[in-house]
Amino acid sequence: MTITVNNHKKVQVNLMLSSSCQICENDLKKNLFNDKHFKTYVKNKDWVKGFIKTSTKQNTTYTISLKKPIFKINNNIYYDEDFKKFFMPKKFNLPVLLIEKDNLKSEVIKQAKLIKKNIENLKSLNYSNLSGWQVTTDKAIVKIGKSDIGERVKLLKKISNNLNQNNLNVVNLDLRYQQGYVLKI
Repeated sequence: MTITVNNHKKVQVNLMLSSSCQICENDLKKNLFNDKHFKTYVKNKDWVKGFIKTSTKQNTTYTISLKKPIFKINNNIYYDEDFKKFFMPKKFNLPVLLIEKDNLKSEVIKQAKLIKKNIENLKSLNYSNLSGWQVTTDKAIVKIGKSDIGERVKLLKKISNNLNQNNLNVVNLDLRYQQGYVLKI
């Protein structure tokens, strides 16, 4: 983007975003011309993770890194990698995470990341301090509980693969039992 005054190039600006968000880019471009306050404007955007300005006589470059959403809370409200809530104007198709703020402890966060990484077609994760995790996919509602999450996720994948091979769809699955599970087709 080049700013000219009386047909003379005054400053050239390169706006570099860490990820694609056209709405974010347009918002920044509208406010770019107020240069001395641009840094403050950018840093006050909830979706900005970092800001670097480098200048030469002919060129100014703004490198802006955006927060990376990993779970959706509701429309345009997300959790970032550190499980901090933030607003972003772009809509992402991410699984919804329903959890009380008091339950966002390091072990629960690790479990949420593990479940997201290993479950295909994940639609939502719901955590209750009483009963643990309830996972909703495009085909099933699965109660996983609070303990042995890694083993239960492996079991879920195994059961899902077996059911898919037999062209059966799970409706409800409860993996919270020490021995066995309850399956409703």
